This record gives sequence, structure tokens and C-alpha cells, in this order.
Amino acid sequence: MTDKQPAAEGEDQLDRRTLFVQSIPVEATKEQLNEFFSQYAPVRHSVIVTDTEGKSRGFGFVSFVTDEDALSALKETKKAKFMNKLLRVSIAKRRQRKDKNDKQAKPVEDAKFKSQEISLKKSAKLIVRNLPWSVKDPNELVKVFLKFGKVKEAHIPKKKDGKMSGFGFVTMMKHAAAEKAVKETVGLKLQGREVAVDFAIDKSKWEEFRKEKSAEGEEDEEDEDEKSEDEEEEEEEEGQQEDGDEEEDEEKEEKEENKADDSEDDESDSDGEDLNFKRPRPNKQENFSIFVRNVPYDATRESLEEHFSKFGPIKYALPVMDKDTQLAKGSAFVAFRREEDYEDCLLNAPEVNPNSMLIPDDVSPLYVYEGRVLQITATVDRDSAARIAERNALARKELLGRVPTEKDKRNLFLLNEGRITSGSRLASLISKTDLDVREKSYNLRVQQLNKNPSLHLSLTRLAIRNLPRAMNEKALKALGRKAIVQFASEVKEGKRQPLNKEELARSQRHKEFIEEKLGVKPEDKKRKKQTGVVKQAKIINEVKGSGVLGRSRGYGFLEFRDHKHALMALRWLNAHEVSREDILVGLTEEQKKVAESEGTIAKRRLIVEFAIENAKVVKRRHEQIAHSKAKSHRKDREGQDSGRDRKRQREGGDKKDANGRPKDSKRRKTDTQTAPETSKSGLPNDVKRLIGFKRKRRHAKK
Repeated sequence: MTDKQPAAEGEDQLDRRTLFVQSIPVEATKEQLNEFFSQYAPVRHSVIVTDTEGKSRGFGFVSFVTDEDALSALKETKKAKFMNKLLRVSIAKRRQRKDKNDKQAKPVEDAKFKSQEISLKKSAKLIVRNLPWSVKDPNELVKVFLKFGKVKEAHIPKKKDGKMSGFGFVTMMKHAAAEKAVKETVGLKLQGREVAVDFAIDKSKWEEFRKEKSAEGEEDEEDEDEKSEDEEEEEEEEGQQEDGDEEEDEEKEEKEENKADDSEDDESDSDGEDLNFKRPRPNKQENFSIFVRNVPYDATRESLEEHFSKFGPIKYALPVMDKDTQLAKGSAFVAFRREEDYEDCLLNAPEVNPNSMLIPDDVSPLYVYEGRVLQITATVDRDSAARIAERNALARKELLGRVPTEKDKRNLFLLNEGRITSGSRLASLISKTDLDVREKSYNLRVQQLNKNPSLHLSLTRLAIRNLPRAMNEKALKALGRKAIVQFASEVKEGKRQPLNKEELARSQRHKEFIEEKLGVKPEDKKRKKQTGVVKQAKIINEVKGSGVLGRSRGYGFLEFRDHKHALMALRWLNAHEVSREDILVGLTEEQKKVAESEGTIAKRRLIVEFAIENAKVVKRRHEQIAHSKAKSHRKDREGQDSGRDRKRQREGGDKKDANGRPKDSKRRKTDTQTAPETSKSGLPNDVKRLIGFKRKRRHAKK
């Protein structure tokens, strides 16, 4: 890849599931290489390239199941020795073949999937790659693809250990609908992750296509050297396709000369820096370069070169600068000229705790720069660095409770929603006493959740503490509605961040889950009136010995229609100071006078958290509501049937025989005598009619 090629084209040439491994000892075997990489991630396939005599050429390829596994192995093996030798590992490029005239042929993957070259191309089966792990229900795929046409079936396969495979299949009813789906799903995102949609090719079609292509020409000399490995890789992929585990059909190896020239490309010396001097070569990875963290912000290129030259000759030392602000980011790249110096610096680097400011006694002075312990790792290419940064950012968010983990079925990530610590900005608005109350409440909630696995955090119910004593449920409900309106207004004015896509998607998923649990049908949604955004407001009161409710305990609950409104209300109400008007809105004139005399109208800052609920209680509540809805549906159907029966009776009563009597009067009389009609109350209908007649006459006399 040349420097003038677009970045997107360079990314397309990379095979992110395969690593290109150089500096492999000559005596190493494929099994030893496979065992070494298996320590860091599950290995799908490995190969050491040999010459015509069967001797190792010193490089090879290792394929993994997922991109994440390959990236993890790349990071770990950069500083691990294989048979007492440090390997040079990088992301492999997709292989491209050349014909006899040395003209570059089309990539294999293009030839594979071009519909005009495959005779059996009228398939309506699609493969959806790069699915998020959270997409487990095939119905989610059905909902997405219904807008392109009728869906015959959807399937999301799993691995043998029960884990998700990261792809799925959707079969449309018509080929035209499948073509439309492929065209219009470019850039489609599911739960924030971009997916790729293409036609699925089964094993029989692929074998027929491969036979046709094998007769077109012979491979060049270097293709023959690696032919056996290619066939082994293709057979492995075909076997998986037959079982429904279709993966990307990509070539896993490259030519030796391409690797020698290009294996060090596509790796960056910095991530977003803008330096004021000429670089050796843009977008190039040095053979013996390291990435250094915890560098002082005032460090210069000269001072870094002077420090790291203690290890050996330095090619360059570059502090990383922010592209927008031109300020140092606290990290740097250093490239050594000799491999032994690079290995010495990397392998002897100390393991540093990033959260500690103390310098351990056993740290060498070579790794201490201006009182800071340097954190040293091997460099990776720009795209891999971006993936690592994204993964670390997600891990930090999960640690702070900003996003749910895949296993968090109790919504424990919401514990940190609304938490105010002593170092936050809101802490300046809150008294020391309030901060202590908040911290005690947080610790108590953690203890409760740890002790009882049946407890979980509600997505729609808020627990509100520190309420003014004079505030009643009417005022609390009005305050909940006000919070939603004010949150939306502040977002519109740019004063507050809106809810992100993940939070909105979480709210929609929870809404659909509750509707399914309660047995809500589409006709119910049309018939049912839209309820308010606040479903319930409840304040806990003291109970006297006689059972009469006393004054407020100072805390209560707000139940919202869905999760997004609960989030909006929490973020606006938390640490909000309740005004006098907010308290008085729910009081009568007499209650206002009593509150004034007792002095219970006082401004307070609210403590708002997601409420803790018992899963068993919630389940019983859902079952009761679902049973009630089913009973209501049954009564509606019975009412419609009885209405039709009465109508038929009225229409039939108008018909008379020759004597002027209804035609079925005799039959009705006989039926009445033999089996008098009874109602649910147990009384015959004749008795009920008599009682009704007497009641009407009694009312008429009055």
C-alpha cells in the first residue's frame, strides 16, 4: 500500500482476524506456534511458511475466531518471547493473486461474491455479520428486515460452548426483497454497532464455483508454495458454512515479498498528534518502537532522546501532541536502532499501578523520568490502537456504571446513576451533611443488593429522599412532570446533554419486554388512552397506633411510563432544591395554613436514586395484571356475543304465524318450563324480571 492510497482502501486490505508473525525460529513447528498463541486467545488456524525443501522461511500466519481475539493476542505477544526470541507481530493483509503477465488480478473475495459469476445466484438467504453479542433473539433481525419485504425465517447460530458467533442469517420470501435489503442496509447499525449484510453462499455453490475457477489458469511459483495451506483454510471455512456457521471467505496468507515490504505499514507512530518537524515516513511502524505513558507534559524531543539513549542508540523520540490544541498528551513514541536494546527496554519494564503516585523501591532509574514511573508497551498500528482505546473506554464506563454489562440482569449499573461524590462539581452545591447521607444511602443499597440476589434496580421507579414534610403526593407528581419538561427545555437550549442512543434503545427494549410480559396486544394500544408520563406518585407517611396516617416520613417514590423519562427526571431532580411553589401546588388553603404554622414548608435538595425492587414481587404483579387483562378480553368477547344474540332474538320476534303469535312462542314456552334460564347470581331470569318490575313501580310512586 502506497502513502497516496486512501485510508479506507488500506483498511480493506487488512484481515483483522489473522496475524502475520515474523522472526520465528527456524526450528519452531506449527504446533509450537499454535500452542504459544493459544495462551492469549483461541486459535482457529496457524501455519509456518516453508520453501520448496520444506524448511521454515521464518514467518507465518495465525488466524483467530474474532477480531477482538486477534487484537488481544497482538497486544500480548508484542512483549512475550517465543523460544527465547521476541516475535514481530502485526495484522495480516488479505492476499491478492497475480497472473502470468504479472497483472494484478481481482481480489478473491470480489470474485467469490459477484452474483453474475455464480450460476445459482437467485438466493434469498442473507448473512448478517458483525452482530453485537447482545443480539440473541432472531426476532430482532426479523423486525429490522420486515421493511424490505416478508421474512421467511431468521437464525442466529451459537458456538459449541453456547457463546454467540457474532453473525446471523435472514431468509426473505423473495429474491427482490433480499437484493433490496443488501442495497439499503449499507451502514446499518444494530444497538450502536455497524453490521454487514450480504448474500449467503452454501457449500455446494462454493464448490461448483471453485471448480470453474481452478480451470482458468495456473498459479505462479509463490502461490504453489502456499497452496496447501490455502486449501486447508478453505476446507475449514467450507465445513463451517455447511453447519450454518458462515464466515467471511477471505484468504489468510500473503506472499513473502509483499510481507517484507508492507508488513510494517498500516501502523502509526502516534494517535492524533501533529508534530512540527518532518517524520521518517507517515503511517509507518518502526521495527523496534515502544509507546510510553505517564510522560511529563513539558517533556521535549531532545530530553526524551537523552533519557532513552541510556538503553542504546535512538532513532527518534516523539512526544504525542493533541491535534486540536497542540498541547502534550502525556505520552510518547520511541524507536530504537537495535533489536537487543528494544528487547532490553521492553522486557525489563516494571508493572506499574496507574492509580498510585508512589515509586516502588525495585524500579530501575532507567524507567523513572522526572519523578514519574514510565509505563512502556510495544506499539501497535493506528487502527488497532483505536480499537484498544474504544475497548478500554467501554471497560471504564462499565466500571463506573455508565453502561450495563452483558451479564448485568439486575441493572446494577444504575447504582452510580445520580451518585454525587466529594470530588464532583455538584458537591459544591451540597452541604457536608447531605454528602454523608448520600454516601450512607449508597453503601446501604450495595449491602442490600449483595445480600439478596432477588433484589434488582428498577428501570422506571425512582426513590426520592429528603422531601419537605409538607409536600403531598399531588405536589410530588406535579414535580415529576415538571422535571421532564425542564430537562427537555435545557437540552434544547444547550445547557444539558440529551440521552444517548444506548439509553434510548435500552428504554425501548424494556418497554417491549414489559408489554410482552403483560400480554399487551396491538388492539389494546389503539383502544387504550395514552397515560401520563408519571404513572404513580407515592409518599410514605407515619402510621399512628390507631391506624391513622400521620405526617410524611420525608421520602417517596415516582413511577414513570418508561425508562427514558425516569432517567430524564432523575438527572434533573437530583440535588434540585424544591421551591416553595413546588410544595404549595398540592395543598388546600387549610393545609397551607397548617403547614405554615408547623414550619414544614422548607426548601430541601432532593436525593434521587433508582428504586430497589424484589424480582418475585414484580413477577407476581405482572402475572396479576396479565390475568386481569386476559379476563377483560374474555368479558369483551362474551359481551359482543351476547349482543349479537339479543339482536337475533329481536329480529326473530317480529315474525308471526297465521294466528298472530310469534312462530317460536311454543318452543320458548316449553324451554322455559323444562329448563328455566338462570344468571350468574343463581336466580332465574323470570324472577329477576319480576324484581325489576317491582322496583320500577316503587320508584314511580315516589
